[in-house]
Amino acid sequence: MYDHSDAHDRGGFVTSEESDEDLVRRVLRGDHRAFELLLLRYQNAVAKFIWRLIPQSQDREEICQDVFVKVFFNLHKFRFESKFSTWLYSVAWRTALTFVRRKRLSMDVLADEPEAGQVSLESMSDEGRVRVIINAEISKLSLDERSIITLFHLQEMSVQEISEIMSKPVGTVKSILHRVRYKLKSRLRLKELNPYPGFREGVI
Repeated sequence: MYDHSDAHDRGGFVTSEESDEDLVRRVLRGDHRAFELLLLRYQNAVAKFIWRLIPQSQDREEICQDVFVKVFFNLHKFRFESKFSTWLYSVAWRTALTFVRRKRLSMDVLADEPEAGQVSLESMSDEGRVRVIINAEISKLSLDERSIITLFHLQEMSVQEISEIMSKPVGTVKSILHRVRYKLKSRLRLKELNPYPGFREGVI
């Protein structure tokens, strides 16, 4: 893997200050090192996104690899009409969606309690307990709901960007986002938990 921390703006080396779009242009000119830097920039974020969508841990790495293989071989289709990150997440979303449909996976996979070996809910701080329970409740949402709440709150995408990524009208995205927030807050109240300070309009 190319170490971007040692990159220089000399002799064709990739610099970490370059924009995504400039790196894409380099890749399209045959500079594979530029693609390695794009990979380094986004592999963790894409992995977190896929983790939220795909229940089986053994499938997540395969899907993440598949995403970047598709990105590499389809990069010529990127038209520079939106941000590269938006296009990248649209590839990740479609890849995950195709996988789920092909496997006919069940989306309800996490329980309200931590897995074996983890700290018990009773021993956690209030904020820690709420985070665990929110994660469990998110796992029970539909794939569309889970994708939108993840893109908005964790990936910090705008509603417009999510609309482009998922090919859904802006109004639909807003409606789903509002419904999911209400659903999560209602479930927390049923568990007699007050949302921690970060759980407010726009932030989970």
